[in-house]
Amino acid sequence: MEIDPAELILIVMNLLAGLGCAVPLARHLRGMTGKPRRTSRTFAVLVGIYLVECVALIVGMGIPVFSVALALVWGVVFARWLGSRAPERQVVRASFFLALYASLPAFSFIVVPVVAFLSGWAVWSVEGGTRFGIPGFIPWPMNTILGFFAACAVGAAVLKTLITTSEVRWLMRRKTLSSTAR
Repeated sequence: MEIDPAELILIVMNLLAGLGCAVPLARHLRGMTGKPRRTSRTFAVLVGIYLVECVALIVGMGIPVFSVALALVWGVVFARWLGSRAPERQVVRASFFLALYASLPAFSFIVVPVVAFLSGWAVWSVEGGTRFGIPGFIPWPMNTILGFFAACAVGAAVLKTLITTSEVRWLMRRKTLSSTAR
């Protein structure tokens, strides 16, 4: 089994992003997780989240449908994980960063047009997009290689962040309302 350059670049980029971004995020979350001295456990949880996101992207064959659906799961997980230990505003802010972190595997697909361009593909033409396998019914500019992957990457990041953060905010408000009603 031979790995082509685009796959190798995606693998290396995801390893660097997953591990490199987990370090500062784990430090940021250190005080919120209830174990201020256990950054390594938070780091391991973050890397696990990243791996789940990578698998979801592979299962979706590079289209972030499952990755965006995971935003619903992460909203519940993040609200439960952080919600009992910190104020609502701090939890919602942290969930925003966690959602961005979970979006990195989908966002890493923006490298595909760069590799395609370096390999001689016309990444901004409709013909190049059709030859690459992008369906013809997709409107311009998303029917180009650059447009398709940019829309997938940016769309996934925006949707995941919006869904996750909104769900965490809703769950935190619901928890606050139910605790004050008692």
